[in-house]
Amino acid sequence: MTKKSAQRWAILATPVLLAIASPALATSADDQAAFEAAIGEAKSMMMADSAAALKSAQKAERLVIGESEEAEKARLTAQWLKGEALMRLNRADEAAQTIRSAITEIAANFPGSKLHADLLRSEASLKVSQGDYGDALSCFLEAHELYEALGEERSRAIVLQNIGSLYSDAGDYERVLRYYKQAKAAFPQDKSLSLSAHNNTGNALKELGRYEEAEAEFQEALSVSMEMDSPLLEARILTNIASAQYLAGNLDAADQSIKRANAIASNSAPEWLTFVYGVRGQIALARGDAGTARMYFGRTFEGEDLSSTSPYFRDFHETAYQAYSKSENYKLALQHLAAFNRIDGEAAKISSTANNALLAARFDAANRELRIEKLSLEKAANEAELNSTQQQVILLSVAIAFVILAFLAALLSLRAVSRSRKQIEEANEKLTHVIQHDSLTELYARDHFRTLLDSRIAASVKTGDTPILAFIDLDRFKQVNDVFGHAAGDQLLEQVADRFREAAGEDAVIGRLGGDEFALLLPEASTIDEAIELSNDIIDKVCEPFVIDGFEILIGASIGLAQNTDAVNSSVHMTNADLALYAAKDRGRGTCVVYEPAMREKLEDRSSLEKDLESALEKGQFSICYQPIVRDNGDEVMCFEALMRWKHPERGIVSPEIFIPVAEECRLIDRLGAWMLRAACSEAASWSDDVKLAVNVSTLQMSDPHFLQTVAQALAASGLNPNRLVLELTESLVLEMDAQIEQLLQSLQTLGVSFALDDFGRGYSSLNYIDKMDFSMIKIDREFVQAAAAGSQRSQAVVSAIVALAQSLEIDVTAEGIEQEEQAKAMAELGCNCFQGFYFGRPQRNVRQFAENSAPLAKRAAA
Repeated sequence: MTKKSAQRWAILATPVLLAIASPALATSADDQAAFEAAIGEAKSMMMADSAAALKSAQKAERLVIGESEEAEKARLTAQWLKGEALMRLNRADEAAQTIRSAITEIAANFPGSKLHADLLRSEASLKVSQGDYGDALSCFLEAHELYEALGEERSRAIVLQNIGSLYSDAGDYERVLRYYKQAKAAFPQDKSLSLSAHNNTGNALKELGRYEEAEAEFQEALSVSMEMDSPLLEARILTNIASAQYLAGNLDAADQSIKRANAIASNSAPEWLTFVYGVRGQIALARGDAGTARMYFGRTFEGEDLSSTSPYFRDFHETAYQAYSKSENYKLALQHLAAFNRIDGEAAKISSTANNALLAARFDAANRELRIEKLSLEKAANEAELNSTQQQVILLSVAIAFVILAFLAALLSLRAVSRSRKQIEEANEKLTHVIQHDSLTELYARDHFRTLLDSRIAASVKTGDTPILAFIDLDRFKQVNDVFGHAAGDQLLEQVADRFREAAGEDAVIGRLGGDEFALLLPEASTIDEAIELSNDIIDKVCEPFVIDGFEILIGASIGLAQNTDAVNSSVHMTNADLALYAAKDRGRGTCVVYEPAMREKLEDRSSLEKDLESALEKGQFSICYQPIVRDNGDEVMCFEALMRWKHPERGIVSPEIFIPVAEECRLIDRLGAWMLRAACSEAASWSDDVKLAVNVSTLQMSDPHFLQTVAQALAASGLNPNRLVLELTESLVLEMDAQIEQLLQSLQTLGVSFALDDFGRGYSSLNYIDKMDFSMIKIDREFVQAAAAGSQRSQAVVSAIVALAQSLEIDVTAEGIEQEEQAKAMAELGCNCFQGFYFGRPQRNVRQFAENSAPLAKRAAA
């Protein structure tokens, strides 16, 4: 089995409530002491007993009397702690109202204070808990600026770690590494922060598959935890080390590390044994000892409700599924599989939500993030300069008797400082260039291109200019990487960038958005006709042959143009250009298309449809109809094909041809397909044993590594015999089949499921792979069927060839789209022995209705 990403036991920086001086109140000394005591209790109890902390904060707030500046600060301090406590008690609405009210007041009366920054950080944490990642990032960045201005390095380091955790949720681990590196540099002397930084850096490296580097970071974290004399932390870090070693395939080292963790946890941290046992189970299974693995997993999940386990158990569930499957304990195996899918789905949804929110927010926060990068570099350079100065002081103290040498040394020191400042400036310029430009093509990077576009749009309000934006996508570039390798692909991108510059001229702003996607902002006062002419010139230049390592390579380009006529923001402008690009590719590629408002209307309708799809399952808007596949003259129903139907409360009946592609694009097809399998199998279990169930399967479903378990669960829950389930596959899936899908099909066959080849002849027709697959049926596409029935000799020849091959392999051939008796007779004469279409029965919710709605079946019922 492919090893999965390691457990995410993130030892995050504990949300530290930094001590602040309690303002003096205009009350008695006793009241002042009582206030400070209540504040102290609120801080000390915040993590251990949030309810007690809330009471103390409320008590402190009641003790504040008067309207002086000191009293106002004291009251806001109490409100901050009250909001923190409410947040930890999951009373999000009350916490949000309290914190937001305090921020509004402090921004008006005490802007830029440390309490202002603390409140912003609290609000950011609240936003994270509510899933508002974009707003959270903005609050963290604003808090960072205030801490920086106040010289609060420890608080600044905490915020940097907070931001790193945001990007961890989004799966942007390279950015996680960058923020934790900056956090370590900001305040390295704090052991708890250092431990958190090393540990979470290790977690990010594991997610990137850089297991040796991850292990090194965990070893650093382990050293810090030993200094802190915390057995629990030692056990946790050793578990992370063992996990990294296990993922790297170093099972002996992993075994030694987890045994150390086991010994420490047994003696001093028994609450951590659950996770130690989980890793021991993983290692045991990797060694081929499934029995020992099951023993450890039994200890791991002892007392746990498998339907509600936390995300920390994610990978343990997956390995436990494998272990229990080997012992044929399928009931327990499927329970672990269901738990894994639940946790994995939730994590994927969080990651997608966070990534989209942070991607949008990052455009707005680009300048703040750039300042953080510069600050990190400046600090490193200043530390180097300080070290240089200290060395010169030592030399001066040794040679203090030699005045002339001291004078010369002083001159040298001044020159060194001058050079150091120049080096800092040069380093800043270099860093700015690196951040603003793509390292491969030297075109503008995506974020900076967005900044330039924003500036241009803002200026256009005054100048009346209508900026024209072009999105460019290379055609057939993926084939270059697949055939010639990524190194050749990189060389090609460099040459493509040169041709863009040659065509567009010096005044054009060109950016690389990522991969083989580019953007071009035309010079001011350009007309749309000039943009079209330039686009066609770019397409012509890109279509000219490229020579890479002696090979001639041909690619193409598609371009979408959008003119900002309404001074809309850059997000809208870029979306418009992207929509035009999509239309260009949809029209056959190698062309240029100008944005039209109808494109956005279509997008918004599609977006609305996506949102409706999200909730349609929960609201019970989907149903299944069943259409018969009959044998010979229709006297025998051999199978019912399940067909999904969606009745929207406002749109009415939505065709599967509309919502299935949308479900595939927004990655909802897995959920829809799983629901359909469960519901259809449950229905089919009540049919006669000689009638099979056919279910269509999307190519994306087959790419899901959990699809086998989805099928197994549907069969197990319904009690349907696996040999009564037929999965209908498309030609495109079979032609693009890789080793993973081939293994999946073999596993499904072993389970007892059979396959039908659907819509055969639609355009990918190839007969040479049919004998490689154990198909029980081939379904000929309705267009071929109707053309053959209408007398097309070419279509009749294709049908005859398919029938001949199928008969030699003892495979049933079904003619789809039979609507008239003459079509059925014609296809029967060509050798088809099975039929499907309105003539034999329309899709119905209840299979008992078919006798009343099918011509041949009605005759049989009457007889």
